[in-house]
Amino acid sequence: MPSLPAAYVTTTLLDGVVNVGARPFPQDALGDDTVVIRPDYMGICRADAKEILGSRDVMEDRGPLFGHELVGTVAFAGSRTGFAEGDLVTLNPNITPSRTTGFAEYVFVHDTRERLDQAVVRVPEPHIRDGIWMPEPFACIVHALGKLLEHTRLPSLQGKSVGILGAGCAGLMFAMYARHLGASVSVFNRGEARRAFARDQGILAEGEIFALSDAEAEAHRDRYDVVIVATTVATAQLLETAAVMAADGGVLFVYGGTRKGDSFPAGRADVDTLRRQERIESVRHLGKRLRIAGAYGCFREDYEEGFRLHADHPRAFPLEKLTSRRIGLDDFPPLIMDIAAGKEDFPGKVLIKAAAQG
Repeated sequence: MPSLPAAYVTTTLLDGVVNVGARPFPQDALGDDTVVIRPDYMGICRADAKEILGSRDVMEDRGPLFGHELVGTVAFAGSRTGFAEGDLVTLNPNITPSRTTGFAEYVFVHDTRERLDQAVVRVPEPHIRDGIWMPEPFACIVHALGKLLEHTRLPSLQGKSVGILGAGCAGLMFAMYARHLGASVSVFNRGEARRAFARDQGILAEGEIFALSDAEAEAHRDRYDVVIVATTVATAQLLETAAVMAADGGVLFVYGGTRKGDSFPAGRADVDTLRRQERIESVRHLGKRLRIAGAYGCFREDYEEGFRLHADHPRAFPLEKLTSRRIGLDDFPPLIMDIAAGKEDFPGKVLIKAAAQG
């Protein structure tokens, strides 16, 4: 039996309020089908803020996401899990076993060996803590562009022009991967802070990042083979902007959040269903034939491909540069509450460093 503490620090989300505190370590939870992960780093995702606000539809087959980005070490592995103490792992929240929040000193994951093998993903980069990046969001981007190629029946994006709405972490990772697949990319963002961050970190060149405005949309009218909506929420206004920028026969690819009943153009394509069920549908709008498609989530093989891309092409995928701030777990509740309330915003990924273990 590994040495585990009598108490540990974790967070709770109740009625839109996040708190952090100590609780007794549940020794009775250490069963044969349980993996306990001790995170080194946790990432803050926009989905976390949406769960605080109650503005995210929780799919029955996925469950809540609050606290789902992490890299850590297996502190306990039950005899039937297939894992071992000391394994370096991350989490795939799109497979939903019984688990506790990732915003904690310890995370408890319980299920069959087969499901744990999909939900707890081994990290093949032993030095990932030195140049930390979050595997889960990148795996989602890998999966999404794979779906885009599947929808369009293209072997790559070679020679294609791709416009990306949103220069958050998702938008920047889309730009990295689309360029790697042969596309020319243009990223649009309303706020200057994210545009400056992308330039200053060397993620995007000056000619690849633009303001997101009606004037820029008009200047880029009918230009892109693919327009990816990678904002936190894929609003009707943003979808309209994407439609303006798309070429005749182009693809509007919905990655940003949607809710049940969302449609575009109004009353026509069900964009929420298209995104969550990963489908494609043709519409006519603005005198053009457009195809609307989307993607949602990822699988273990997407993580594995993400690790391969990062290892084999580090200059194309400088994922470490996405981090803009690091905080401690005690600082997390007030910060995430301010993010949810719109009082704070950060151009890159905010990471939480767990307290050093004694």
